[in-house]
Amino acid sequence: MKTLYISDLDGTLLDRKARLTKRSEKIIKGLINEGMLFSVATARSISSIDILSRLEMNVPCVQLNGVLIYDFQKRKYIDCEPVDDAAAKDIIKILRYFGRMSFVYKLDSDSKINVEFEHLANNVEIEFFNLRKNDYKSFRRVEKVTTDRDDRVIYFTMVDEYQRLLPIYEEIKKLPLAEAVLYKDNYSNMYFLEIFGSNATKANGVAKIKKIVGADCVVAFGDNLNDIDMLKTADVGIAVGNCAETVKKYADKIIGNSYEDGVAEYLLSEYSRTSASGGMT
Repeated sequence: MKTLYISDLDGTLLDRKARLTKRSEKIIKGLINEGMLFSVATARSISSIDILSRLEMNVPCVQLNGVLIYDFQKRKYIDCEPVDDAAAKDIIKILRYFGRMSFVYKLDSDSKINVEFEHLANNVEIEFFNLRKNDYKSFRRVEKVTTDRDDRVIYFTMVDEYQRLLPIYEEIKKLPLAEAVLYKDNYSNMYFLEIFGSNATKANGVAKIKKIVGADCVVAFGDNLNDIDMLKTADVGIAVGNCAETVKKYADKIIGNSYEDGVAEYLLSEYSRTSASGGMT
C-alpha cells in the first residue's frame, strides 16, 4: 500500500520560532531518501517556505490553504483554485465596508504571486509585510484594490484581534462561492482571517496530490482550525500535542508536540514499522 504523509507547517512541523529543527530535518530527509512520500499543506506560499529546500522534497505541496499546488521538481505551480470573479468583488466590498483591505494575493499570467494592500492595521501585519516584502515578484501598496487587472485574485489574508475579525468572517461565510477560516496565530495573541474560493481547501489540495503520486491512502498532521478539513478527510488524521483544543476531536491520534519533533518522531517509528511489515509505504 502506497501512503502519502502530509503535514501542516506552523504549529505542527515547525518549532515555536517557526524553524525546522535539525532533528526533524535529518529524520524526514532520511525517510524521503528511503522512498517515503512526504509533503506539506500550509497557509504559506513558496516564498516563505524556503526552509523545506533542505529536505529535497520530490512530492508537490499544498500552499495558501489549498489555493495552489507547487511542484518542487518542476519549480512551478501546477494547479490553482482562484476566487470566482464575482465572489472576489463581493469580498472586496465587505472588506472595504469594515475598513480592512490588508493582503490580497493575485496570480499573474507568468504564475507569479503579486500581493496588494491598501493599508496595514497593526504591528503584526507590519511585521508580516516586512518579513515577506522582498520575497515576492511584487508586494505593493495601492490606493485601491480592484479585480480589473489580468491578475487572478486567489487569496485574502489579514491579522487582528478576534473580535475585530469575527464580524468580517461571518459576512464572508454568507457568500456561496467563498470560504474563510479564522484561527489563532501561532506566534502572537492575534488571529488570522484567510479568505479563498470555495474549492480551495487543504483537503481538496491533498486529494489532488494523492492522485498525482498514485497514493492509496493519506496520513495527515495538523494543529489548527484550518487543518480540520484535511484531518477529517485523511485516512488517518493526526494532531500534535500542542494543537488547538477544538482540533483534537477531529484527530484519530494525538502525538508529541511540534517543538519536540512530534511529527518527525512519529514518522520515524511508523514508517519504519509499516515498511518492515509490508504495510503502508
